[in-house]
Amino acid sequence: MKNNIKDILVQDPFVEFYPEPHKYYDLKRKCYVARSVSDVIKTTDFVSKNMEKAAERGTTIHGAIQIWSETGDKELALAYAKEYAHWVEHLINYRMWDTWEPLVNELRMIDRKRDIAGSCDVVLQHKKTGMLCLADYKTQEKYQKKNHSLQMGGYVSLLYENYPSITLFSCRIIYITPNGIKTQEYNPNECMFDYEEARKAYFKKAKI
Repeated sequence: MKNNIKDILVQDPFVEFYPEPHKYYDLKRKCYVARSVSDVIKTTDFVSKNMEKAAERGTTIHGAIQIWSETGDKELALAYAKEYAHWVEHLINYRMWDTWEPLVNELRMIDRKRDIAGSCDVVLQHKKTGMLCLADYKTQEKYQKKNHSLQMGGYVSLLYENYPSITLFSCRIIYITPNGIKTQEYNPNECMFDYEEARKAYFKKAKI
């Protein structure tokens, strides 16, 4: 079953992502995707210095995690993480990996019907049951539980649009802090419902 799922969750070769200016490009249609999941659900354009620093930290830690997930090279991942090595080491040593393993990382997807793109951090698979979990990494200086149902719903929507034979068991936020790891579970269908309502409101406001 594991190999079958991995064969299905293949990266769309027609999707490219440019970190600056955070845009997705659709090679199939030869144009930039009009909007991202973040655009659909965001409530403000305000960006503070702390938010910029957090974004830079998140990019570094995500890169280190991807190295470890795809190569299994802990030392290389920690070297890449630099001053955030101990954050990444908390994740690498986390008990979750006893029962779950990363199946695909940084899966870029496009909803071509609505011209929306997004990337999920990782799809996890349970080692015994084969159940799938869509997960997203969040970095925080100090753990604070937040509601990420809209963002997760956007990724669930994109996943089901592009891979209709896939069924998710759960969605999970993985909080990475300098003091350890916390996780938060969501119901995929509830997340997608919340996102679809937000998407309706977005298009109604934009009159698209």
